[in-house]
Amino acid sequence: MSVPSTVGLERRAATTDPDELVEILRRDGGLVLEGLVDAAGVAQINADLDPWVQSRQPGFNGEFDDVFYGRNTTRIQGIPSKSRTFVDAILLHPTLLGVADRVLLAHCGDYWMSQAETIFIGPQEPAQELHRDDLNWSYAAEMGIDLQVSVLTALGDYDAEVGATRVIPQSHLWDHDRPMLPEETQPAELGPGDALVYLGSLVHGGGHNTTEDRVRKGLYTAYLLGWLTPEEAPALSVTPEVVATLPQR
Repeated sequence: MSVPSTVGLERRAATTDPDELVEILRRDGGLVLEGLVDAAGVAQINADLDPWVQSRQPGFNGEFDDVFYGRNTTRIQGIPSKSRTFVDAILLHPTLLGVADRVLLAHCGDYWMSQAETIFIGPQEPAQELHRDDLNWSYAAEMGIDLQVSVLTALGDYDAEVGATRVIPQSHLWDHDRPMLPEETQPAELGPGDALVYLGSLVHGGGHNTTEDRVRKGLYTAYLLGWLTPEEAPALSVTPEVVATLPQR
């Protein structure tokens, strides 16, 4: 695998002051946090999720949007109920919460988890359609405020050949009717435990996995304004028994 690179996005250590990270996010729309999760944490999250991933067939539902979600992509939700390490190492990571505090709390009393899921892109999966996550809430997206902070953490291979997320730096500043052109994108390559952090208004999409036998292993997490409906229903996907064991935050 090649040395991770991201043309057009800054790379910072996960210990960087959130004020500096937010400044970069507001300028570029995204950045790479190196070493968000250590090797032991990555291994444990993989061990926690592997039984669920192995029991799930790739693909979404052809009656709805199997092309966008990926016919050879494995998506598992309810991650806090499946991996306590995810909760401690990613969802409640102080750097990520520091960024979310600064970006979102100006527009809400509190924010919550919109979704956490595996996005494991299998061999020969075509590139995903470019999109903005914020447009899930299309009316709110027209308000000109940040709705969501998203995080894609690499749990394994995450280079361009295997389908690293493609981004258009500074596209969060564009008008919504400006065309999204694939030739303007750059791959956000990550090492295991690194994370791509981006605003919901940034244009991006999963890359084309051109390999025959490798899977792009990404774990998606999103923090959303508390007055918007999340993509996942955490009150259903996180059981009361698990909730009783989790930190208040």
